[in-house]
Amino acid sequence: MKKWILYGIYNLLGLMLFPFFMLFLVGACLRKPVYRKNIAQRFGRYPSDFFLKLRNKKVIWVHASSVGEVMMSRLFVQNLRKQYPNAGIVISTMTPTGQAAAREYLAACSDLFIYFPFDLNWIVPAVVQKISPTLFIFMETEIWPNCLKTLAAKKIPTVMVNGRISNNSFPRYQKLKPFLVHALSDVAFFLMQSAEDVQRIIALGAPPAQVQECGNMKYDQAASSAASTNKMPTKATLALSEDRPLMIAGSTRPGEEEPILEAYQNLRLSLPTLALLIAPRHLNRLEMLEKQLRDHGLVSIRKSQLSAPNRDAPLEHRPVILLDTLGELNRLYALGDYIFVGGSLADFGGHNPLEPAAHKKPVFFGPHMENFRDIALALIASGGGISVTDGKQLGQAMVALAQNPEDYKKCAEAAYGIVLKHQGAVRRHLDRITNLMATR
Repeated sequence: MKKWILYGIYNLLGLMLFPFFMLFLVGACLRKPVYRKNIAQRFGRYPSDFFLKLRNKKVIWVHASSVGEVMMSRLFVQNLRKQYPNAGIVISTMTPTGQAAAREYLAACSDLFIYFPFDLNWIVPAVVQKISPTLFIFMETEIWPNCLKTLAAKKIPTVMVNGRISNNSFPRYQKLKPFLVHALSDVAFFLMQSAEDVQRIIALGAPPAQVQECGNMKYDQAASSAASTNKMPTKATLALSEDRPLMIAGSTRPGEEEPILEAYQNLRLSLPTLALLIAPRHLNRLEMLEKQLRDHGLVSIRKSQLSAPNRDAPLEHRPVILLDTLGELNRLYALGDYIFVGGSLADFGGHNPLEPAAHKKPVFFGPHMENFRDIALALIASGGGISVTDGKQLGQAMVALAQNPEDYKKCAEAAYGIVLKHQGAVRRHLDRITNLMATR
């Protein structure tokens, strides 16, 4: 089917669904006032002087949809700034949390932060005109047809960086291939994480000559984050003595705390002074978790409520700490001895296991690591990652390492070795972008 017909159908559907979408949007704004702050920008409305600082500059527009993409892109954007010190760098996100993360972590290397516009053909062209980018870079697989089409019509090259096609999304994309072929034809380069991702994007219609394997920038970012901690935290940060063992459950999702507590109680039989730090992915679950812990006879304290270390206090007074602050989990992984990465026992696709691995820690996770499939497989193959199916297995695996320090050391070194082995993706991505920018 011809491109103009498919785009006509896409835009007609957008127009038909728009009234229902507006109802949803109004509800979201009423439930979460934070969404009201970005609504004007999503419709392409900005103050008259908003883009003045970009005037007379080559502009590189980087789109990182949410917190995960923003955190992954930090080292890349920092190096992009070093490569192009006089360029205007615009960062766009889709979510309020992504916007907050971008403003916190990318402020020193970016000029402007915006919310990505709704992909409607009566909004996108005006936004592209206002930004007037020299290059558009989008992270992983953020395919917005009207945006890509508008950029291509203005001969503005677009590049997919750290591209991936997950096991779950690939079948869905295949059903949309007749349309995706046209959308992908508007992309100048696809810089993919792995050979499998290369094969999948080509199968969906990307021109093979425009697809390259550049590796996964998450490895570079994990190593950089671990190395750049100005002052490594100590267990005193958590009001714990340095010799007290610590289990960390990071980015946990609903349904995971029960098996985590089962594993904790099991490991505590071998390590009676064991403390537990639970970092829920979403902080609105804290009160529910506190009740759940009380039901298990465990007393918890929020990290923000911790005072200076008091080693004379009975250990049982605070065996469990709930992380109720943002942006701290990665650096706190350095303090953990037994680390479980959440979103993986429950079916949420997993979270980043490289963060604890970069701190030279053995990494435990469940079977649902679809969002990090290659990383999880590499960690398992090296012996640095341990996959479990439930709380019983998690506890047994942790106990096995606790009882054999030599095995623990080998596992930790193997996890760190995987991080080191896969360095260089950021440089490879930047080399391709430099070649493209040289023609602009």
